[in-house]
Amino acid sequence: MTGAARTLYKLVSSVTRGVSEAEAAAGVALFERTAGGLRANAYGRTLLARLARIEEEVTAATADLARSGQGSPTAPRHLLHDGRKLLLLLTLADTRAVSSAAAALGIGQAGASMALARIEAALGFRLFHRGLQGMTPTDPASRLLLRARRIRAELRHAASELASAEGAVVGAAVIGTLPMARADLLPRAIGTCLARAPGIQAQMVEAPAEILVARLRSGEIDAVVTVPGPGFEPKGLVVEPLLRDEMAVLGCAGHPLASAGPLTLREVSALRWILPWRSSMNRALFEARFIEEKLPPPRPAVQAADLSMIRGLLAASDMVAFISLRLFQFEIDAGLLAPLDLGRLSIEREVALVRREGASLSLAAEALIAEIRGWGTG
Repeated sequence: MTGAARTLYKLVSSVTRGVSEAEAAAGVALFERTAGGLRANAYGRTLLARLARIEEEVTAATADLARSGQGSPTAPRHLLHDGRKLLLLLTLADTRAVSSAAAALGIGQAGASMALARIEAALGFRLFHRGLQGMTPTDPASRLLLRARRIRAELRHAASELASAEGAVVGAAVIGTLPMARADLLPRAIGTCLARAPGIQAQMVEAPAEILVARLRSGEIDAVVTVPGPGFEPKGLVVEPLLRDEMAVLGCAGHPLASAGPLTLREVSALRWILPWRSSMNRALFEARFIEEKLPPPRPAVQAADLSMIRGLLAASDMVAFISLRLFQFEIDAGLLAPLDLGRLSIEREVALVRREGASLSLAAEALIAEIRGWGTG
């Protein structure tokens, strides 16, 4: 304690209190008390490894922020070591309003505004733009928030590792996914994983691919099951092929064209289509086929991504949908829906498991990822 107090320029009583608070937060003893002083035990060494990774993020963010502001050169480091201030900034970024952030954190709006003003004054630059769309992070704030989210992810993994130290794998595993993986791949992987390690809490996040990858880079998500398409930037990521997914045209089993034999794009262009949203990669794939044959892409009767909505529309009408066959394999096998024989719109895509390069995940996350990999490539 004396040596640590000397190094930190703190009183011995402050260091003793800090150790007690850290052990109370961890829920376990982190040190062995010996005649020669304190020595990190297995729990302590596990936590120290995570703290070293957090310190790397703090150092990188401090160097970046020091170039961006005119404030105190030590302000970035002090901010990054202050959990309450970081939580305020993260909540502001998520809610885009001081009032909402204050309510979420259980503090007064005036207090939240004053805290933000002090942080910005210390750093020497604004952290948020104020506009009609609410509060949006400035460029340096976005870089700071990326590091803050990675720090929070390291703490999440640390909690899982401490809880798993006795042998049973415990903790949260966060997986980002597109709809095509939730029909069979992820349910099977999650079911098998939880049967082996019931202490794992699997959290699924569904969002557009670009949002999932952004949250993967920030550490909020441990891995993403997606289809790397145009615009996908693999730098800093590890991409593992999982399986092949087929996009095709589906209609109800009694659809007039279900047994019509091979069809051309011209023959189906006037059908009532259920299509993905215009901004989606699947919509781009669909329209590209028509453009290649110098045909105008069909205008959708319905734009939808909700599987229940698509299932109901197909069953109750003669509409057709351009969709992943994996999502409706049960209905196809049961004779409720049928693929149309339209070779030009039968498109195979590679589904991949994407991870952040250099990420050190918890045992819980690694266990679920291993099951996903096994069900995908097996």
